[in-house]
Amino acid sequence: MPIQDASADVRATFKNTEKYDVDDAPAYFEEVVIELSVVSPAAPANVRKLVIHAERGCHAAQSLAHPIPVRLNATLNQQPLP
Repeated sequence: MPIQDASADVRATFKNTEKYDVDDAPAYFEEVVIELSVVSPAAPANVRKLVIHAERGCHAAQSLAHPIPVRLNATLNQQPLP
């Protein structure tokens, strides 16, 4: 499928009240919006199929859409940080 140009603008809104001493809630994303702009002579139905396929293969988008555990392993001077 011919794609003449494509660009993405990714923006997020997040809760960050702890930074301003409002409360002790940790910072987190409330929403991530990806604005995708495609220039192509291809039929809209074909471009839609490609966009859906690409989104399914995007590890970042899939990870944000499906909450997963996050673990931090920290070291100090190459030793585990207690």
